[in-house]
Amino acid sequence: MDGPRICKKCLLREMAEADREQIQSYIDAIKMRDRVDPSCYEQRLALCKQCEKLFAGTCQSCGCYVEIRALLKNGRCPNRVWERSICR
Repeated sequence: MDGPRICKKCLLREMAEADREQIQSYIDAIKMRDRVDPSCYEQRLALCKQCEKLFAGTCQSCGCYVEIRALLKNGRCPNRVWERSICR
């Protein structure tokens, strides 16, 4: 097999070191007042990991990095999956 494998159902933080560093730099730039609490964030990411639209850390419905959108208080799932979550 040529080249690195891409984990289709992985978040960026679970992939290569460079991906983790990139996503972390974006996350670090988000002000605390604009973030959901950590349990809500992890709940949203768990729902994303089950979604058929997740591909290598990216939502195929909207093109976002799910780890960024899931952290934002005003972030919304384009497929309304997060509506099943207790946090919004």
